[in-house]
Amino acid sequence: MPSTFAPSRRHFNAMGSALALTALAPCAWADNNTFPSKQIRIVVPFSPGGPTDLMARAIGKIMSTNLGQPVIIDNKPGGGGVIGMSEVKHQPADGYTLVFPSILAVTNPALMPGYPFDTLRDFAPLTVVGFVPHAVVVRTDFPAADLQALVASAKAKPDGLSYGSSGNGTSAHLGAALFAKRADIRATHVPYRGAGPAVQDLLGGQIQFMFLDMSSALPFIQAGKLRALAVATATRFEGLPAVRTVAEQGYPGFEVHGWYGLLLKAGTPAAVTQRLYAEVKRALDTKEVRDLFKAQGITPGGMPPEQFTTLVRNDLTMWKRTVEELHITLQ
Repeated sequence: MPSTFAPSRRHFNAMGSALALTALAPCAWADNNTFPSKQIRIVVPFSPGGPTDLMARAIGKIMSTNLGQPVIIDNKPGGGGVIGMSEVKHQPADGYTLVFPSILAVTNPALMPGYPFDTLRDFAPLTVVGFVPHAVVVRTDFPAADLQALVASAKAKPDGLSYGSSGNGTSAHLGAALFAKRADIRATHVPYRGAGPAVQDLLGGQIQFMFLDMSSALPFIQAGKLRALAVATATRFEGLPAVRTVAEQGYPGFEVHGWYGLLLKAGTPAAVTQRLYAEVKRALDTKEVRDLFKAQGITPGGMPPEQFTTLVRNDLTMWKRTVEELHITLQ
C-alpha cells in the first residue's frame, strides 16, 4: 500500500516561509532594478555660484539624462555645511537624497564642540567629485619669489605676516597654519566670509599671503594679479607646471588639498549605492565635465566608495591631530 504523507505544522510553517521569500524576492529585485523611479536631489550645503554648486550642476545635468529622471540641485547654505548635511541625515536611506559637502565634513568634527554628526556613522561616502589643489599666493608686487623669501620676510617682522582664508576651519586656514608651524614663523589668521573678500584684501595689501584654492586662484594668477609661490600638492599642478611644490622647497611631505565629495545617508542599499557611483563616475569621465573642471583648477575625482571611505577616515584622524597640535578653535 502506498504510504500517505501527512504534513505537520512544522512542514506548513516551512512551506509558508518559502512562499513568503519567493513572493518578496521579485519585489527586492524590482526595487534594485527600477532605481531611480523618481527625481534625485543633491543638497549643496553652500550658496549658489561657488565651485561646489558648479560641479553639482555639471554632473547633475549628465546624470539626469543618463538616468531618465530629474536630478535637482538644492542649495542649503549655513553652519559650515551643517545645515545641508542635517537635511540629508533626516531623509530616508534610499539614495534619492545626497549631500555634496567639502572637506569641512572632516575638519568640522575636530573644530566644533558638540558637532551633531558622526561623518562615518551617519553618512556613507559615495565618491570624491573633485580635488581642489591649493596655491600659496601673494600679490605680484610682494617682494618674494618663492617660499624661502616669504619665510624670510615673516621672520624679519616682529609680528610676522598675516594671511587670509575663506573662513575658520577651512583647508585654506588649516593649511596655512600648518605651514607656519613647519616654517617656524609668526602668522596671524584673518578669516573672511568666502574666498572673494579675502582675495580683495590680499590685492589691497591688508593681508600678505594665502593658501588659496586653485579654482579661486587661477583666474587671478592668469591675469597677472597674484603670484603663486608654491602649490601644496604632492606633485606639481598641471595648470602651473613651473611652480614648485611646498615639498620641493624644503618642506618634505607637506601636502594640503581640498576635496568635494558626495555622501549618502548611512544604510543606503548596496545596489543603489553602486548604481549612483557608476552614474557619477560616468559623468566625471565625460569630456564636457573634465574640460569644465580643468578650466576651474579642479582635478576630477571618481574613486569608488570603499576608497573614499578610507580617505574620509584618514582625513578625520589627520585633521583632528592637526587641530589639537596647533590649538586651533573656531572662536
